[in-house]
Amino acid sequence: MKKLLCIVLALLMLPVMAIGESTAVLNTEGEMPIVTEPVTLSIFGKQGAIHADWQTMDFFTEYQKMTGVTLDFQQAPSQGYDEAKALMFASGVGAYPDMLVAAGLNGSEIIRYGEEGVLIPLEELMETYAPNYTALMEKYPDIEGRITAPDGHIYALAAVIAVPAARTAKIWCNTAWLEANGLEVPTTFEELEEVLRAFKTYDANGNGEADEIPIAAADLPSWLTTMAGMFGLQYQFGQEMNLSDDGKTLTTWLTSDEFRQLLEWTAKIYAEGLLDPDIFTQEYSEFNAKMSGQMMGIFFNQADDAFDSTDYIGIAPFAGMSEDIYVQSGPVARDMGTFAITCDCEYPEVALRWIDYLFSDEGSYLERYGIEGKTWTRDEDGYPVYADGILDNPNGSGPTIAQFTFWPGGGAPQYLNENNCIAVTSDTTQAAQEALNPYMDYTLYAEPLFDADTNSRLQILGNDIDTYVRSSAAKFIRGEMSFDEWDTYCQTLEGMGLQEWVGIYQERLDSYQQ
Repeated sequence: MKKLLCIVLALLMLPVMAIGESTAVLNTEGEMPIVTEPVTLSIFGKQGAIHADWQTMDFFTEYQKMTGVTLDFQQAPSQGYDEAKALMFASGVGAYPDMLVAAGLNGSEIIRYGEEGVLIPLEELMETYAPNYTALMEKYPDIEGRITAPDGHIYALAAVIAVPAARTAKIWCNTAWLEANGLEVPTTFEELEEVLRAFKTYDANGNGEADEIPIAAADLPSWLTTMAGMFGLQYQFGQEMNLSDDGKTLTTWLTSDEFRQLLEWTAKIYAEGLLDPDIFTQEYSEFNAKMSGQMMGIFFNQADDAFDSTDYIGIAPFAGMSEDIYVQSGPVARDMGTFAITCDCEYPEVALRWIDYLFSDEGSYLERYGIEGKTWTRDEDGYPVYADGILDNPNGSGPTIAQFTFWPGGGAPQYLNENNCIAVTSDTTQAAQEALNPYMDYTLYAEPLFDADTNSRLQILGNDIDTYVRSSAAKFIRGEMSFDEWDTYCQTLEGMGLQEWVGIYQERLDSYQQ
């Protein structure tokens, strides 16, 4: 009954609001304030573990003054957030917050609560009330495919990450270790193995033990994702699939000779003690400590914010395993479900204008840098520069920035571009990206939204397949499974519905080309 009531209310209220109270209070002259009289909007979202209280955060305090929109904060802490979100959705019509901001909505939630009428469709409002986001959708057409539900509606907005350096894992190499061993930057797998063997016996910290780690990644999925492209393997729709040369057919490489080759090579360097054995079990905090402690010769990470990169450079993928080399990249619409409006919102146009400013250049400066003159200034070209003591803060730039604005930690509705990205893509990180750019020029489809039934089936298939592949990959690498068992592995995957899984994505690809 609650579901039906919300759908009816959503359908009945939206047209009335469009010509009633909501537009009556909108300020159509200039950007700020966005209302002609005070308006209060309730806001629900995840307050990150490193965030200051949203109610006292500079960004929200200043933005309320600028917009004329008072915020009723209903944010929930990151610990236990999923439970808090579930309770929010269970609250029913009349008790929903107006806006969901940095709410971490996944595809299933977007589709379910959109179809039930809890989240209102945004697409008809966007051209008029979200011109900045609309312009970004025109500039980056893949955004629309990423956020549009199968029924044609847009129920939630994604963050727009327009800087490639913020969407890729860089290959960091310790040049000091290279120099000490009389070696050059490796460009092929043969050269890489020579470097790793030298790193294994090199006592970099002078403690009398060769305890340095030649090569590492945060975990096994990160390792496979980054290395796969060097074996000619792509991640279409965010999955282990390659796109045919004519762009019409998807095939999974989970049972391919190339994936087997990747696992065999990984098993080889693991057996030699060249690969960090913690890759199978460690938490990211442990990997982070290894980065900051300069313990690894070569490793993968998006940026250099977690370590002193003085002796590190970003290098290109290694050649020798495939004629085609790909660098995996996240989509421009990287973080899904960062903003939505519920059916209880009396001022949907106001809410949409409220978020849309953050997708302009000036709005992005406010969100990413805080208050001008307090936490940032402009350089001679008019671009933002953080105040002293922020990027170089001993507590870390992320936790420091999270005291005055809410984007650190991920999942925020944000527009990251070349003019506002210094906190996550330093000059060193940008230079590291240059080494990857030649390998990014290929068609890459982002993971789309599916209807509830399809998504449910995908989850069942995908979870079973992913669990089995991850477990088997670890066993192959550690020698707990022989590669003589490869055919059995492949047959098991086929029995799990591998082709049905591929077929669902193939149907979506076909729909794009109709």
